[in-house]
Amino acid sequence: MRNLLLASCLSVLLFNAESLPAAEDPNQVLHLLNRITYGPTPFEQAEVQRIGMSAYIEQQLHPENIPDSQQLQQALAALSTTRESLYELSQQYLPPEENLSPDEKKAARQKAKIVVDEMREAKLLRAIYSQAQLQELMVDFWFNHFNVFVDKGPDRILIGTYERDAIRPHTMGKFRDLLEAVSHHPAMLVYLDNYLNTDPNSMAARGKKNGINENYAREIMELHTMGVNGGYTQADVTTLAHILTGLGLGYGPRKDRAEKFSEVAFDPKRHDFSSKEFLNTPVYGRGEQEIEQALDMIANQPATAHYISYKIAQYFVTDNPPETLVKAMADTFTRTGGDIRSVLSTMLYSKEFWDPKNTNNKFKSPLRYAVSAIRLSGAPVYDMDVLHQHIQQMGEPLYACLTPDGYANVNDIWLNSDALLKRIDFARVTVNGKFLKKDDSRQSSVKPTEVSLPSMISAMGGLLSANTQKTINNAEQPKIKPILLLSSPEFVYY
Repeated sequence: MRNLLLASCLSVLLFNAESLPAAEDPNQVLHLLNRITYGPTPFEQAEVQRIGMSAYIEQQLHPENIPDSQQLQQALAALSTTRESLYELSQQYLPPEENLSPDEKKAARQKAKIVVDEMREAKLLRAIYSQAQLQELMVDFWFNHFNVFVDKGPDRILIGTYERDAIRPHTMGKFRDLLEAVSHHPAMLVYLDNYLNTDPNSMAARGKKNGINENYAREIMELHTMGVNGGYTQADVTTLAHILTGLGLGYGPRKDRAEKFSEVAFDPKRHDFSSKEFLNTPVYGRGEQEIEQALDMIANQPATAHYISYKIAQYFVTDNPPETLVKAMADTFTRTGGDIRSVLSTMLYSKEFWDPKNTNNKFKSPLRYAVSAIRLSGAPVYDMDVLHQHIQQMGEPLYACLTPDGYANVNDIWLNSDALLKRIDFARVTVNGKFLKKDDSRQSSVKPTEVSLPSMISAMGGLLSANTQKTINNAEQPKIKPILLLSSPEFVYY
């Protein structure tokens, strides 16, 4: 059955590949790179033209076959905390006591700053320099979809492994596996308080763990799967909260604080074992098996297929994706059991993706703008802290969205006069080399090749208007010209 499904998908893929634009069309190449990478580079444009659109798409859909460059591997290897286990991080950086004085809290936060700084640096390094660009965009998409706020208690320590272990391995796999990994990571259970969720009639109901907490149950259904209009009721939310009772952190008198916060465990003493009805289906009191049954049910709902497809299309195609595209993607989601790679393939080979009205119509988020400017210009970056400060000033500090819905991916949120002014300032900073450290302590980092202005203009294809080209050409100072290009209307959109 699996082989038949694979053969069917491949035949559809080969048929759709025939309708792709020719790789010789620089504007279509630019459109593809704008959408499935963090921004075009002359190297990648040449690569698409060499191997063709379909081959490049297939390459990006299989990031496991795209190795990191040696330079990128070396830069990532220098970030030691990004490789440590959750227990090692908790043991080293998690405060030993909950009741700390203000000074002790400040010292603990300062000590933990290295974990967050290295996590952000790793994300920026991969976004700028990885050749598996679609993978990096999907990591960003799914983290934002299953958002966790870095400053929610111990999540400052837990969040890096959340992205590394729960998000990254499942970006293009089965949605159900991704949902499982997210729901069983300490960072999510802390952020949305399910580690406190306890049957009030259970023998272990005491202290903070003394009642039903619906936070995670509500967000699973409203934000993570079925969507706010997904057809469920408040009673379903309450029932799901009861099903999730007992799913929390490690417990037991012999476990130290680091052990408790570095593992997920099901505590039957806090679980509601009564029989329930969820989404019009009986759920019998079987403990942890109830949770798996509920996640299976949610992942297989038609509303989940539609909602996830809509969110992906909104991220890659247009703010208000056409229903024809969303339906095609949702049908693929259902047919393949939630295979994310297949859903992406349906989108990338669709006529809607290549429709001219969906070209250069999305305003870049601060992260996307900053990374695309560096990728196009080839500006060297040796101080990721400074780069992140600018992204933060533009309104998108990494891992720091407070609310569970994550950062919005629509023009109305980012497009305003202040945002445009900050992008002009960022273009100036990029061209003037402000991301270089004052010393040479990190000169072994990735060293891109700086791109000439003619190459940058060429890489923009035919998107630059006559007025923009005239403005650039008429600039008296040569250094002003790339700043004008990076702050042009054609570049701030993608």
